[in-house]
Amino acid sequence: MWKSMFYKEWIKVRLASILSLAVGTVAILGIYLNVRHTFIITNAHEFWDGIINQRHIYFKLFKYIPLGIGILIGLSQFLPEVKDKRIKLTLHLPLNEEKAGLKMVAFGLTCLLTLYSILSALLILPGRYYFPYEVVALSANTIIPWFLAGLAAYFITGLITIEPLWKYKVFYTLLGFAFINLFYQSDLAGAYQYAWLPFLGIISLVSISILFSIYRFRKGEM
Repeated sequence: MWKSMFYKEWIKVRLASILSLAVGTVAILGIYLNVRHTFIITNAHEFWDGIINQRHIYFKLFKYIPLGIGILIGLSQFLPEVKDKRIKLTLHLPLNEEKAGLKMVAFGLTCLLTLYSILSALLILPGRYYFPYEVVALSANTIIPWFLAGLAAYFITGLITIEPLWKYKVFYTLLGFAFINLFYQSDLAGAYQYAWLPFLGIISLVSISILFSIYRFRKGEM
């Protein structure tokens, strides 16, 4: 039964996953083509000064990609469940309702973490060819909040999509926008290296809150 459920979830998110990986890979390729062009043709000294002394981010093109991926995976997974109220059929299977909801979320989270792991490796590892370890480590600290914003966007998208009451949809949208905006307050490299753990704790609470929307949807609240 669980294998069938996981297969159903994969069918929903597979195209979104492939598209996300493709877009992220193209963006990273563009980033390093620009880095190479800067080192070879333009002023490499100014480029280095910006990274080392002014903490400029050389991969800003990647900034909102994890956020977009989180929203896309969330919509592709939860929107089909709401359409024609398919989620009610899922929750009426001979499975524990809470476990079924959590397993749906866990599958989406696994897909998201897999995508983020691949993209983070593609972004960070080539940096060792161009930059010293300190710059690469700072780059890794810089992208962590962006990926956390993507996780938050995934959970909030699911929460909003499944929620049957419009007053809660509007409230979750405003709250989610305000929360996700916190991840993008600074353009300096490594600005959030001491703040992402509290963010992770809040995101964990948001992930569980999807169960409340699932419960209300199953009960037919409108």
